[in-house]
Amino acid sequence: MKHYAVFVFMVVFTSVLPLEAQFCFSDTSFENGDTTIEKGSLLFRIADKSFFVDNEYTGEKTYGYSLPGFRLTPTLFYALNEKISLEAGVSMLRYHGANRYPCVIYSYFPTWQSYQFLSGLHLMPYFRALWNISPTMQLAFGNIDNRNSHLLPEPLYNVEHTFSSDPEAGVQFRLNKPHQYLDVWLNWQSFVFANDIHQETFTLGANWQTKFDLVKEKLRLVIPVSLIVQHLGGENLSGDFSVCTWSNIAAGMRFDFKHNRLISSIGADYLYYNQAGETDIVPFENGQAAYPYIELVYKQFKIKFAYYDSEDFVSLLGSPHFCNFSTNTPDLVFDRSNQFYIRGTYRYDICNGCCFDAYFQLFRQNHLTGDRPGFEKVIRDGFTSFSFGIILNIDHSILLKRF
Repeated sequence: MKHYAVFVFMVVFTSVLPLEAQFCFSDTSFENGDTTIEKGSLLFRIADKSFFVDNEYTGEKTYGYSLPGFRLTPTLFYALNEKISLEAGVSMLRYHGANRYPCVIYSYFPTWQSYQFLSGLHLMPYFRALWNISPTMQLAFGNIDNRNSHLLPEPLYNVEHTFSSDPEAGVQFRLNKPHQYLDVWLNWQSFVFANDIHQETFTLGANWQTKFDLVKEKLRLVIPVSLIVQHLGGENLSGDFSVCTWSNIAAGMRFDFKHNRLISSIGADYLYYNQAGETDIVPFENGQAAYPYIELVYKQFKIKFAYYDSEDFVSLLGSPHFCNFSTNTPDLVFDRSNQFYIRGTYRYDICNGCCFDAYFQLFRQNHLTGDRPGFEKVIRDGFTSFSFGIILNIDHSILLKRF
């Protein structure tokens, strides 16, 4: 009760502060949706995210690590007309100091059995076919857009996927209207051939936001509903594998208050986890979590204060801090746990097509208990973990020829 009282006080205190459009990882605009693409245009496009991330994690939940490197994606972009475009190239991931990269899908939930390696860089082909159905609807095949983390709540999607994981690939449909936003995607992570030694897997995701203007340009009600489903299966494989499907569901409500350049948001999400199938990859069959938060935006700076309370919850694509089991201590599962979460982001626009992003996250785990077979009850009074990252984003196009 004491933790809830502290959070309620924070909500009341900051609600008098006044949302400008979310920035950085929360952009809702369509790529190429705001400008007219000239028919027959051939462009050379270079997209680069150079990053340095330091995750200083303590306690029994997960290991800390650093990510120094870049993801460089040079492509050729061709517009058949204002509606249809093709883009093809290669995505190159480099961690400074690493020379050997396993040929696996990065950010994959179950454990991979890696049997092939690349040297120097982690290379992935990049291809994207885009159909701008209308100014508000877009359908993409091949590599899909996750630069805004699909606008999912933090417990469901780790911000690191945006710049360090393999580009998502499959199919994506987006709808962006003044009072409706929909992002539905299928990320096919592992394709299998006959007698393959690994399983087929894909992730299905959806984020639907309905917006009501209670007071025009002053007060808005947003109702977000999110879904992530990850399936592990496949037939005619060389080994004996189990078929399993995991799902995360989030539903919530948020109020946005706008006053000049200040925006404040107050909201809460209810999170649900379920496992369908028999497997020992994760220790829980279902679980739940509550995620109330407040958010302040001023120009290019945004900060979020949140409280996270969970029981038997597993985040499929989120940080291990939002899971009720340990990723660095085998067989350790936690009882109902709660923590405070703070995240701040800042963006500086350097020039057209180039910006600098910085973010900071703090996880303050409160009193925690857990169980591990063959060991005494794990009791911890609480611990603090934090992470920060700086990212230089370059997205620049050069016109080569008009046909």
